[in-house]
Amino acid sequence: MTNDSQKTLLFCWVSNVFSVLVPKKRGEGFLKVPYGHHNNPALNAVGDAVGLDITGLDGALMLECGGKVYHGGKEIRKSFEGRVISMLEKHYGLRAREVTEKEYWAKHPLALE
Repeated sequence: MTNDSQKTLLFCWVSNVFSVLVPKKRGEGFLKVPYGHHNNPALNAVGDAVGLDITGLDGALMLECGGKVYHGGKEIRKSFEGRVISMLEKHYGLRAREVTEKEYWAKHPLALE
């Protein structure tokens, strides 16, 4: 069993999309459907604040920010990340850390099936 101090949001860019793995509240691992079946006004507010939609039916929160951010250079991407991660940390009450794409896929809940 994992204790709450070890639970961390994990994020990285995957195929031009900013992706976040959300840990389960109980047990180990990450949510298979972190957002999608029920309306979540707090997550909608995060998307509205940065001007995008958030989806999450396939094992991760997916923030499709488009080329303006992704191709805007490292400084623009880091600014976007900081803004989004700050809001997500507040929403979930968890810290976040950036991971490599390799670690992301190694921990992705659908990749483990």
